[in-house]
Amino acid sequence: MSGAAPALALRGLRKSFGAVVAVDDVSLDTAPGEFVSLLGPSGCGKSTLLRMVAGLVEPDAGRIVLAGEDITQVAVHRRNLGLVFQSYALFPHMTVFENVAFGLRRRGVGAADLAPRVERMLELVRLGPLGARHPRELSGGQQQRVALARALVTEPRVLLLDEPLSNLDALLRDEMRVELKRLQERLGTTMIFVTHDQAEALILSDRVVVMEAGRVEQVGRPEEVYRRPATAFVARFLGRANFLAGEIPL
Repeated sequence: MSGAAPALALRGLRKSFGAVVAVDDVSLDTAPGEFVSLLGPSGCGKSTLLRMVAGLVEPDAGRIVLAGEDITQVAVHRRNLGLVFQSYALFPHMTVFENVAFGLRRRGVGAADLAPRVERMLELVRLGPLGARHPRELSGGQQQRVALARALVTEPRVLLLDEPLSNLDALLRDEMRVELKRLQERLGTTMIFVTHDQAEALILSDRVVVMEAGRVEQVGRPEEVYRRPATAFVARFLGRANFLAGEIPL
């Protein structure tokens, strides 16, 4: 991480659902322009953590600081975050252009500024000629690119992605990984990406946050967490490991 102030800082976040502790005292700093993956098995708390950042789940304790501003109690629509989820959640009655323009219209962006911004974003996600189509006329990969464009066109401080590629088949998923990384490098957008796919996290990320049972097991660059796992769980989860019991003589 550089010396710049964090784009996003999490401080002691906790969340329980009844007797189940979903997120247990998680703190994390994300640098501007960084791609960070929250990686772990189902039920480890990664999606709950992301949804707390988004404002969709209220934390029991802790703070969420976006670009120096405490947004823990700020409403979802005032957080200036982009959201992309597993379901594309496109409006079926709207064209691709109108889907992408939706967030700008809600922010009161005028027509003179709106159209060029939408067209530029459609070009960036390689959908320039398809603005007049409806979602039903697109492939899964194209629909996911529309969802990305809709989230990015408002120029969010941070883009949150909750397993956005898991509905795609293997070939499309590989293609979208390349597209996502290309977009992130081109735009310099800070991205927090939730996945249970180890290869996805290792390929895409500047840093990987490995989670288990609501806690952070290790944070590090992909090569670091893979080659120098901090715990037995990280070693098992990220690769095929042999464990040998023994004592180190003093």
